[in-house]
Amino acid sequence: MADTRIGTGTSGGSLWSRIRHIHPGLVLATLDLIGLAIASYLSYEELIPGGEVQCGPIGGCQAVAHSAYSRPFAGIPVAVYGVILSITLFCLAIYWWRTNDYRILLAHYGLSLVGVLFEGWFQFAQIFLIHAVCIWCESYGLSLILRFVIALWVFLRTPNPNAAQAEDPT
Repeated sequence: MADTRIGTGTSGGSLWSRIRHIHPGLVLATLDLIGLAIASYLSYEELIPGGEVQCGPIGGCQAVAHSAYSRPFAGIPVAVYGVILSITLFCLAIYWWRTNDYRILLAHYGLSLVGVLFEGWFQFAQIFLIHAVCIWCESYGLSLILRFVIALWVFLRTPNPNAAQAEDPT
């Protein structure tokens, strides 16, 4: 009789073992899609006439959405830039997963860093300038920080293949 407990079957090792072997590019792509969904919702609500972001009992989303800080560049909502960033990061994550090209990992890491720096500024603006916090913005920011941390972790653990080529005299 086969053992049906999770992680004890003979079809490929434990659950933890299988999770550990998931390519980080797929993890990044999943987080990119989560960020894209959040940014798309916020963009949609900001761009349609009369659209209001639903914040639930926490509140604060409308104050953030209607502030000048939510449209810092040419009147375009911050969420639209989040959509563009998430699509770009998703494409980079999938391309990295398919090719293992180190430069693509670096591009994902670099763009994630830019996003995290902007997120830090926007967090400051919400707390100290707008005096309100949007839970959707916080959720997007959390997904962005997770993407950055994962890309940084992989970057630090992945040897640079170009360094090995530079040391090889042949």
